[in-house]
Amino acid sequence: MKNNNEEIIYKHLINCVQSESPAQIIERFHQLFIDGIGYPEADIEAALYKIIANLENQQDFNYIISRCCYILINRWQMQPKSKNAIVELIELFENSSSRFTGIASRSHLVQRLQELTTNFTQSEEYKLLRRLVPAFVPKIVTVNQEAKYPLGQLISRYPFLYDHCLLGDETPALQKQTVREMQQQRQKQFEISLSQYTLYLLKHLKTAKKIDSEIGDKIIKPVKNPTLLTDEKLYLALQEFVGKVKDSHTYQDLAQNFLSQIGKNQNYRGFKSYLYEYLIDSVDPKYGKHQFNNRLYQHLKNLSSEKDSQRLNDVLIMQTCSELFNFLVESPNHPNYYLFLDLVANVGPRRTIGILLKIALLSQKVKPLLERRFSILFTYYESQTVEDLRWLVQSLENLNVALVTNFGGVDLSFIKHNMK
Repeated sequence: MKNNNEEIIYKHLINCVQSESPAQIIERFHQLFIDGIGYPEADIEAALYKIIANLENQQDFNYIISRCCYILINRWQMQPKSKNAIVELIELFENSSSRFTGIASRSHLVQRLQELTTNFTQSEEYKLLRRLVPAFVPKIVTVNQEAKYPLGQLISRYPFLYDHCLLGDETPALQKQTVREMQQQRQKQFEISLSQYTLYLLKHLKTAKKIDSEIGDKIIKPVKNPTLLTDEKLYLALQEFVGKVKDSHTYQDLAQNFLSQIGKNQNYRGFKSYLYEYLIDSVDPKYGKHQFNNRLYQHLKNLSSEKDSQRLNDVLIMQTCSELFNFLVESPNHPNYYLFLDLVANVGPRRTIGILLKIALLSQKVKPLLERRFSILFTYYESQTVEDLRWLVQSLENLNVALVTNFGGVDLSFIKHNMK
């Protein structure tokens, strides 16, 4: 629960950000939290000193200063011209130092404040804030561009990672609101851009095959590819995730057929057996017969074996899907992590994502769990260069297309009619 001194600072910053320029606010922030002395409003400085004097631990301070940052960010993110101020604010903690070190050294409270602020830059809360820089001010990249920048610069491209990479367990409501508004905007924009580019792409394939008149009669202006996949790989991804992958069935059709066939009276053991067949049907037999199929079979067989005789229900389906995601996309710190790398290396990012999509389509509730698995990969590798992580970028791009085309809000049904 916030105390009165915290509320004084929060309300002060809310009033300031509504009436002053970003440059003025950043200067205020520097004076209050970096200098720790000489703030224009003595009562605000006094409130901060009281907080410091009664502070129980570093974590409480991290929460307070993070909350102060989001008060400003929430306002600036709604104003396109102010988004660079978000970058300046977040980088302020790393690039600035107190301008009153001599005076401050005589004050225990100011010393303590500066120590707390320095420690804040090593916290998980600050890491979440740092990820907002490329999220709010996206790096413009192209398919063929040299990729010597860190993976973290691409966070803006993947709204499905936002909940896990930009929000923490203790994130207050204001931060969540800011991030989720941005998430919705980016998600919608990607859906629209993908839809427009797909029309454009299909239009230009007109010479290779006959395109439905619904598309062919439209005048389509050139549109930028919204992914980091080449046109060829994007077309294959759309074909994979929306088109017919087996006989006349899409992945959605296969998932619905599977769910209808297992029946309500199926026990858990039987479900796992059918699930194994359902999944390996999408695995290259040459690859599967080496180790993958056997490992998957053993994993499913041993999974919650004490429940084998129980009648199947939605909870068991969801739990099984969740465990499969954990098994197939393990944390890089886990001994089984190589399984995901091996899949990507041997069957390719697109087909690997296809297997994961087949699982996700069995229960709407497990989609966030799949997103969570990839957020673990993203945060683990975020400081490494894209050039060294093309396998992961390709996986993320394919997953983005898979999620949008199967769970998004834009109608892309026209793709089905124009892809074999």
